[in-house]
Amino acid sequence: MSWAVAEVAEGELCDRRLQRRLVQLLERLSERPTASIPAACRGWAETQAAYRFLSNERVEAVDILGGHSRATLQRIACEPVVLIVQDTTFLEYVKAIARHGFGTLRRTVKDEYLLHPSVAFTPERVNLGVLGHHFWQRPEEPVGHLRKQRPIEAKESYRWLRGYEVACQVQRYCAQTLVVNIADREGDIHEWFLNAAQRPATERAAFIIRAKCNRRLVGEPNDTYLWETLGHSPVVGTLTLELPSQQGRRSRQAALSVRARAVTFNRARRPGSMLPSVTVFTVYVKEDRPPTDEEALEWMLLTNLPVEDFATAQAVINWYRARWEIELYFRILKQGCRVEELRLETPERLEKCLAVYLIVAWRIHHITQAAREHPAGTCTDVFSEQEWQTIYLLQMQQRPPKHPPTLRVITRMLAQLGGFLARNGDGEPGVETLWRGYIELQRALRVLEIATAVPL
Repeated sequence: MSWAVAEVAEGELCDRRLQRRLVQLLERLSERPTASIPAACRGWAETQAAYRFLSNERVEAVDILGGHSRATLQRIACEPVVLIVQDTTFLEYVKAIARHGFGTLRRTVKDEYLLHPSVAFTPERVNLGVLGHHFWQRPEEPVGHLRKQRPIEAKESYRWLRGYEVACQVQRYCAQTLVVNIADREGDIHEWFLNAAQRPATERAAFIIRAKCNRRLVGEPNDTYLWETLGHSPVVGTLTLELPSQQGRRSRQAALSVRARAVTFNRARRPGSMLPSVTVFTVYVKEDRPPTDEEALEWMLLTNLPVEDFATAQAVINWYRARWEIELYFRILKQGCRVEELRLETPERLEKCLAVYLIVAWRIHHITQAAREHPAGTCTDVFSEQEWQTIYLLQMQQRPPKHPPTLRVITRMLAQLGGFLARNGDGEPGVETLWRGYIELQRALRVLEIATAVPL
């Protein structure tokens, strides 16, 4: 059984033929994730079938993700803690429009869409899968000036509450798992805090949100706000983080002070009403002595997890830092799968195709992180028998062993097929070399399939 068959086996497409078509499309696009749909498919018949599948009015993007989301829930149920990260990425599609009478001159137009998925990770940053998504295009006429007059349900920011609802549904289904929903500063919304506080404990997911608004606090001295109050709170502990180099910043160690306490936000004004006050826990992380030429590292984290000691504050900080994995996942989706090069005529077709690629990108990301966090695990936890034996044969040029090697061994071999040198001191392979190796593996599997079908 291929990974694609197993991954969408719990899907509920209205026709078994559509289910088989989805499996085939997943297999073809995962074999050649950087190729266009016609290049990934095997001939005109498959290409035509793929476009018909994406145009079928009986198929929705949520149906395409349904089987994968159910498989993700099964993986979540096996974990004590799961982090559901939600975030938004922009997708740009540039189309050339011929201008008659101007020779070879062309005019281009740009369509911009927004994709907001909820992706599940372990605290060790292993990608467990996609649980839901929101896909939309902003109106041509700006509506920002009407923001304060509109209810939250009519605002673009409502996607964050929809994402939290997904996390709460997971918490109901996986009662033995602590589900933590994580968001960056755009998720700092008073309605989210109230939504969580008003839910029964059995269906209330935890949340960790980086604060954006310097809100006024209740029960504090007059005109006291969030940052001022936490800045004067006692330090509960210190920690040191290794900051990797980035554009405009060199790698360094950051010594951080950690403060934590509960606070109550003042009521929030909304059209025609006032939202009640709400209490949350805060973890304030700040670099006290940054280099003179660099900005200090600073996070104000809001959570409904009770933070009563330094150990709990550390857990909140580490779980928030795992949010970075969704940025890597977006990179795989855009650069590894090249979804911004899709040329589909309607938003409906585009969303369905993106749903397929969300699963393909998960597969590549999962392989990368699983090998790092569970290096001693058996490679059959991720790869089929045919896959790991083919990787071994391609890299070692000898018969595979009877017993499967560890996940780390096979993953490094896969990365070597993509250009990873595996020298002492090279560390673990990254996503780019792994997805190049994965393409080489799929080519080899295709040759094996042909050799089996047409024996010499």
